Amino acid sequence: MAVQQPNIILILADDMGYSDVGFNGCTDIPTPNLDALAASGVRFEQGYVSASVCGPSRAGLLTGRYQQRFGCGENPPEEGWPEHPRCPDAGVPLTEQMLGELLKPAGYRTGVIGKWHMGMAHNLRPNQRGFDYFYGFLNGAHSFTEAEKKWQPNPGFWPVFRNNEPLDYEGYLTDTFTDESIAFIERNKAAPFFLYLSYNAVHAPWQAPDNVAHKVTHIKDDYRRTYAGMLVSMDDGIGRVVQALEDCGVRENTVVVFLSDNGAPKNSAAGSDPLRGNKGDTYEGGTRVPFVLSWPNKLPAGTVYDYPVSALDLAPTFTKLAVAVDAKNGFDGVDLMPYLKGKEKGRPHEIMFFRRDSDYAIRTGDWKLSWNDGNPNGSRQMELFNLAEDPYESVNLIKQHPEKARQLQKQFDAWDSKQPDNEWWGGPHNRKRPNTVSAK
Repeated sequence: MAVQQPNIILILADDMGYSDVGFNGCTDIPTPNLDALAASGVRFEQGYVSASVCGPSRAGLLTGRYQQRFGCGENPPEEGWPEHPRCPDAGVPLTEQMLGELLKPAGYRTGVIGKWHMGMAHNLRPNQRGFDYFYGFLNGAHSFTEAEKKWQPNPGFWPVFRNNEPLDYEGYLTDTFTDESIAFIERNKAAPFFLYLSYNAVHAPWQAPDNVAHKVTHIKDDYRRTYAGMLVSMDDGIGRVVQALEDCGVRENTVVVFLSDNGAPKNSAAGSDPLRGNKGDTYEGGTRVPFVLSWPNKLPAGTVYDYPVSALDLAPTFTKLAVAVDAKNGFDGVDLMPYLKGKEKGRPHEIMFFRRDSDYAIRTGDWKLSWNDGNPNGSRQMELFNLAEDPYESVNLIKQHPEKARQLQKQFDAWDSKQPDNEWWGGPHNRKRPNTVSAK
């Protein structure tokens, strides 16, 4: 009997904090559609991305491999594009297989709608990376209401594309991306499809649409209310996408995943509390995100999965479901389905690595060693936490457990020493972290 290939929709939010959704305890921003999605499937209590900023996180997500393996440890440069000396090859290299390139040969219709940020050169764009359809923008941030057909010095007004053609644009991008996603589903409902819906909400610039203002009037702080409007607009859109699956009769055969690309930016209206840290660092608030997987009648509704999982796991999970060919470079993630169906009882990951330039962390079991720039007094120090006892990283145990710290440092160095330098960097960011600091 032939295996029926499920449709797959991967929905990614941008800069959304762990705590800004109802299923993780948010009380001031209404997110009924995301909460319903979580209630229909599996919510990952400890869901991680592989990086704390947009570009590297997406590189790991779309390949299933640690982005450091192919030099994508930092956001690709955009300033001065295309004259920037690294822009011709800044993005996920062609030696890596992305999800479109893995699923298209298995018979999937593939689409990217929204933010790309995986390379602006022509040969690195979605249509050249296994995606049949692209509607969105190529760079890392964009105005929600304006676009120019030609490249502009201000990246907020760079083009919006349909496939490889820049467009005139009017509207609000979150709504437009939702509309485009529904149209993609309707066009491809008869065949297996993979849709990567990559919202730029709730990333800056802070622009909320008027059509949701009535849902956030109870929020008194102007900054938080604007952010909430952006998030509510995305939540409404996700509800419309799920309803389109119902209307097309394909909801039960569609895997829907939602997560954010990294944690909340520091000093923003977004929130990762009570987690420590923010976008850009390797504390939990930088890399632990809202994360849901729903597949009606295949996975039990209302499940909370407690063990750590990674965005790196989605590519191997999807390719297994799609009966796709194995990735030529292998995966660092694992197929989650045996764990979610109870066939595998242990942890999907005994060890997880995080590195962004000079900040890094390693988690082994529930022990985590981290080295961050973001300490309140401006100092840098190595810190050791037991996340089972202290999930908010409030107690540094390095003096009590120096041997454990040295063990984790040795494990991290063994992994890190095999990775190439970042292919690009800028400002304070370095191609490699400083020399190892011994745990004392």
